[in-house]
Amino acid sequence: MTGPGLTATVLQPCPVCGGESRFSFRSGDRLHALPGEYDYAECTGCQAVFQTPTPSGEAIAAFYPDEYSPYRIGKTRRRNPVERAVLRARYGYRHLESPLPDWLGRVVGLFAYGKSVPWMPNGRMLDVGCGGGANLRAMQALGWEPHGVDFNPVAVQTCRQSGLDVFHGELSQAGFPDGTFDLVSAHHVIEHMADPAALVREAFRILKPGGMLLLRTPNSAALGRAWLGTDWYANDVPRHLILFSPDNLALLVETAGFQRRVIKTSSTPKILLNSLDYRRGARGQVSKSRRPLRMLARMYMTAAAITGRGDEIFAIFRKPG
Repeated sequence: MTGPGLTATVLQPCPVCGGESRFSFRSGDRLHALPGEYDYAECTGCQAVFQTPTPSGEAIAAFYPDEYSPYRIGKTRRRNPVERAVLRARYGYRHLESPLPDWLGRVVGLFAYGKSVPWMPNGRMLDVGCGGGANLRAMQALGWEPHGVDFNPVAVQTCRQSGLDVFHGELSQAGFPDGTFDLVSAHHVIEHMADPAALVREAFRILKPGGMLLLRTPNSAALGRAWLGTDWYANDVPRHLILFSPDNLALLVETAGFQRRVIKTSSTPKILLNSLDYRRGARGQVSKSRRPLRMLARMYMTAAAITGRGDEIFAIFRKPG
């Protein structure tokens, strides 16, 4: 990624490690075509990439039109018998029924359904930035007691219409008591936070000893980002305020007192195909309808898996105790 100010030092310190940063790239909103362009810096120490200057809360709220897709109710994902067998055999969900034997679940689990959370009996979970509640409903179907937080009134209304318990506002405003939850999840949320360290510290406080923090976020070290630069779909300028790598995400979370349990990357065809649409100036999702490009996306997924440079980070951290 290049730009006229590539060698210019950015006065704003890195929000992950506090180190010095330099200009990385400038881009506009490719998804919703909001006006304006935004500068991003890269830390010379931990390599975190972040928007500079940090926008105000009012400006951040304006980045999210009502049609922003995570606010929609969506469909609750149904788990097939194979996934249920994996959850039973490898993740402790013994209360789930599956017609398949546990040994098959253990074998399949070595290669698939790796983005799963170990079962905690009578587990209470909080989904931060829960959007329309798809993850809350999915976890409820697995036996968890679901709770959510979201700052967008449209998302909160969508959840409450489904009977979900969701707080309207920021996590810091919810006032949950210490040690309330067994699991705090944030699916593609931490990259939207101006102060990700505050989110992690609050998650640590409200988790019980032994509780888990689950994070999913784009991977700034992804092969696709290296190839496609500002056309990489998961940049999502200006909504993504910070882009993490596995290393600097672990640095941020472990500084708050957590212990690393799982951290890995993965890819889907969608990100590469949508990135190619950006590169080609195509409107809509044109690339996914073209067979050669779908084949290229599958080859890319293999390359990303081999190099460990997938587009998404999946991480679970544990609070000691």
